[in-house]
Amino acid sequence: MMERFKARLIADWRKAYRLWSVRLSAMGLAVMSAWPSIPQEIREQIPGQRWIAAAIFAAVILGRIINQEKQDGE
Repeated sequence: MMERFKARLIADWRKAYRLWSVRLSAMGLAVMSAWPSIPQEIREQIPGQRWIAAAIFAAVILGRIINQEKQDGE
């Protein structure tokens, strides 16, 4: 079972935390997790609430398709 799963992983899966798509997804998860704990009065004052998730997901897509060249020391 594990070999079947490993065959689908990207080559540098142990370095996936460096990919912008992974970082942006983690940020989106943090925002979505924290959202219910924000008081309703404050949430109502945030403009464009419905577009926040859309913007994060669009950033994830862009982060995935833009070439992320290796930096020195990677």
